[in-house]
Amino acid sequence: MKYTKYLVEGILVFLGILLSFYIEDKRIIEENTNYKNELVRDLQKIIESERDQIKNIKNLQFRCLEAAEELIFDIQNDTQLSDKIIAENFLLVSQRGTVSFFPQKGIYEELTNTGSTKLIKSKNFRYALSDTYNNLNFRNLAVSRIIDDYFFREISVINKKIIIISKEVKNDSGYVYSDLVPVYFKIDKNYYKSDNFLSSINQFKSLIERYIDMLDKLDKSYELLNIYSNEELSN
Repeated sequence: MKYTKYLVEGILVFLGILLSFYIEDKRIIEENTNYKNELVRDLQKIIESERDQIKNIKNLQFRCLEAAEELIFDIQNDTQLSDKIIAENFLLVSQRGTVSFFPQKGIYEELTNTGSTKLIKSKNFRYALSDTYNNLNFRNLAVSRIIDDYFFREISVINKKIIIISKEVKNDSGYVYSDLVPVYFKIDKNYYKSDNFLSSINQFKSLIERYIDMLDKLDKSYELLNIYSNEELSN
């Protein structure tokens, strides 16, 4: 009887220890899950901000695209645009055609660095996170570099033939969205009408179109990310 009593007491102590471990593990999981959900809600705020930024950049790129198309049409059809209009259009293309989207990755990195992604239940959300931050944003960076390299190389040549001094008219949207106004310009008309300049402007136009397509893909990705984040929070 004495040994039975000790055995029962030992079992009860052992079960008590197991129960305490279970309760503690459950508390930690719940705490980590709450932290993960907090990060997801923070990410939703970032997503909204990112989509606004993408929209603004896309609108700016459409303005650059229209300016490039007007220059191309003028060169091909000899519509006799004034030097002022030429300067305004080229200034917009050359100075704003390279404006790129740069994502805020802090919350995503915190999700991964803290192991919170392992607690994500929604497969759709987990895939959307990876696709947005490890696929599309790398492609965005690669495309941006291609555009920057071409623009800077060509503009360094063009600026010797088309000289424009400008001033910025700042607005509340920030530096990259401020209007550029030419205050002095000197257009080499022979160069402006040349195949070399036409080729450069046409390539600018193609690269801008390519980047608008990239922005569309990013916006769609962030839209899905927002949808699946709600799916994750509802689990």
